[in-house]
Amino acid sequence: MKICIECGKEVAELYDGLCRECYIKSYTFTDLPGRIYLTTCPKCGRVRYKNSWREESIDNAIRKAIKGSLTVAPELEGHSISLSCRAKGKSVYICTISITSTFKGLEITEEKFTEIIIKKELCRSCSRKAGHYFEAILQIRGDRRVPTDKEMNEIIDEIKENMDNLKKQGKEIFITKIVPTRGGVDIYISDRGFTKKMVQTLHNKLGGTIKTTSKQSGMKDGRIQYRMTYLLRLPYYRKGDFVSKGEKLLYVKSIERRKVQLVDMDSWERKVIDDKMMDGLKMVGDYSILREAVVVSQSENEAQILDPYTFATVDVKKPHQIKLEKTIKIVKWRDRIYLFPYQDL
Repeated sequence: MKICIECGKEVAELYDGLCRECYIKSYTFTDLPGRIYLTTCPKCGRVRYKNSWREESIDNAIRKAIKGSLTVAPELEGHSISLSCRAKGKSVYICTISITSTFKGLEITEEKFTEIIIKKELCRSCSRKAGHYFEAILQIRGDRRVPTDKEMNEIIDEIKENMDNLKKQGKEIFITKIVPTRGGVDIYISDRGFTKKMVQTLHNKLGGTIKTTSKQSGMKDGRIQYRMTYLLRLPYYRKGDFVSKGEKLLYVKSIERRKVQLVDMDSWERKVIDDKMMDGLKMVGDYSILREAVVVSQSENEAQILDPYTFATVDVKKPHQIKLEKTIKIVKWRDRIYLFPYQDL
């Protein structure tokens, strides 16, 4: 047996000459700085952790800051922490921390006090936004036409959706500004790599042509920096338009990955062509040229339609042997009426 130099008790094991109980009374097992600094962005509320900024509540940020600053002796076996904080003004929190652990089977509880000082600093993203920072411009234009408000809004929404997805992965990319122009819209974006991928995605989806230009914007780490401009010129046609090739009327059913699906309005047959082959076709009109017509009578191969323009009864060939409803959508082009195959449009 061994004797404790503090209390004289005989024990099987000593710790620095002390029994377990005297050792616990004589030593402090935890340490915490009396003041801890926490940096938050005054604009977006993000919290800084070393070189990164994260979205987090101030309560969770304080808890993490305290846990990160707390030192616990390695001889303790496991520990739990409880804390309570009260605000002292807008930038100071007074916190009481209780640490419970065990030493050689005996429970230990120590109490610490600290001040959390909140420092304000613009995060990189908000600093760039405030400085109107951008690395690329995405220009949306049209071929022989001005893009519609709907087209431009859908493009902007898709860009924002992709930005939101990247934000969930911790990548902060933003639109600096949107400038309407006479021929379309200019979208200023904070990241050139994202803009390049975005214009390729839109090009695959919508077709058209891309033109890329660059302009020197400065130096960084000894390297020349460039601002990129990506011009996406949308095709003269859109999904839902009618185009013609000679005497043939065609409906643009879909556009995907630079492939265009056309429907022959005479036979309702579909075919897919490369978007480059659309250059030789002429625009007839969009879905607004569709009209509702009354079906007077019908047989297997023909229907008698009341012309919505002249109110005369006209014989129209059925591309397929189908039974028509009492009314049907039609297109009239060059004095001929075509039955439209998609009545739910």
